[in-house]
Order: sequence, then structure tokens, then C-alpha cells
Amino acid sequence: MKKAIAISSRLFLAAIAGLALYVPVAEAGGRGNNGAGSLEFNVPLIYTATTTIDGTGATAGASATIYDTLNMGFGMGYNFTDNFQINGQFAWAYRNYATKNAPGSAGGTTNSNGSLNTSSLQLNAVYYFMSGDFTPFVTAGFGTTYIDTGIPTTTPPASGGCYYDPWWGYVCYNDTKSSSNISYGAGLGARMDVSRGFAIEGSLNRNYIDVNQASSKPAIDQVKFNFIFRM
Repeated sequence: MKKAIAISSRLFLAAIAGLALYVPVAEAGGRGNNGAGSLEFNVPLIYTATTTIDGTGATAGASATIYDTLNMGFGMGYNFTDNFQINGQFAWAYRNYATKNAPGSAGGTTNSNGSLNTSSLQLNAVYYFMSGDFTPFVTAGFGTTYIDTGIPTTTPPASGGCYYDPWWGYVCYNDTKSSSNISYGAGLGARMDVSRGFAIEGSLNRNYIDVNQASSKPAIDQVKFNFIFRM
């Protein structure tokens, strides 16, 4: 996972460097968010806030606190009009968490720590209120979120193995508990078109994940900065 984070960071920096070279050329084409009929590529930088999830049913009394993180992704969208866009976005994150088992569980109340991986694929609708260089917008989306808890499915693991990685050396892996869940959310933000080909967006977003074991649908709060290239 450390290797994946390192590679992701390098790709992000490479994308920003490419944007810096692209913007001066794009400025010659004019400015403004008049993008009807155009395709856009976006690279989001996302701050995901700490979330606490309480158990229900057989897991009542248990809880998990998933700590905040800075993650990223990529996406592509199409502007049907100057004010309306549909886009798809993929994002991934590596997050630390702390759990508390239910008081009635074997061994009583216990605490533990771990790390999990998440990835999400979401289809979003965006409405821009104006067509100029600066415009506020609202967005809503629907998709799926994959969660890998990092917790082995059996003890000892029923399957798994080890291999030699040229970067990290001898690495072992095990089957872990994971799930794919329906997710959806909405956000409010603003966009600034720096040039005809480059724009920056900032938004506050709240997403929900449909997890059956939770007492309520977990709410995930995010601050998102999108670096946008218009093709």
C-alpha cells in the first residue's frame, strides 16, 4: 500500500506539472465556463474527515472510528450545456481506524487498531449557476464504494501467500474481510476558469455508504479540490 501511495503521489505531481505547462497555451483560446459540448478531465485532491460508525443488531455496542486522510482520484465529464455536466470519478484512500468491541462479546470490551483501503466509483450530475469565469455549483452523485478492512477472514488464513517484490522485498498477503456498498451524496462549491482549457473547483461534500452492520448510514464529509482540463 505504501508503494501505491508513493506512485499515486508521483502521478498527481506529474499531472499538476503538466497542467502548469498547458495553461499558458490554453489561455490563447479565450476564457469562461462556456463549455457546452466539451469533454473535461479532472484530478481531485480530497480531504476526508474522521467518521465514527456505531454497530447495530448483533454488533450493537461496538463502534469504529475511521480517521481523516488526504486522498486523490481522477475522472472525466461531459458538458451537455454551459450549465449542466455529467461526470464519472474514481477515488481511493488508505485510512487508519480504531475499533471497540461490544461489551457482551467474548473477552468483554476490547479496543484494536488497524488500516483499511477504500475505493469508490461515482456518477455525478453538476449544475453551474452561471456561465462566466466564476460560478457556484451544486452536485449530486450515486455509485459504489469498496471497503477492504485488512482483517483476515479466518485465523489462520485459509489462503494467501508470499512473493518477492523488487521494491518492498519479501511480502505476504492474506484474504481479508471486504465488501462493496452502494454510496451516494451531494455537494456545494464554486468553480474558477483560469483559462479556456484549465479550471479549479472547490467544494464541500457529504456522502453516505449503505452499510448493513451500522446503526445508521455512515456520513462521510469531504473537502474536494478539482484540477480540471478541458479537451
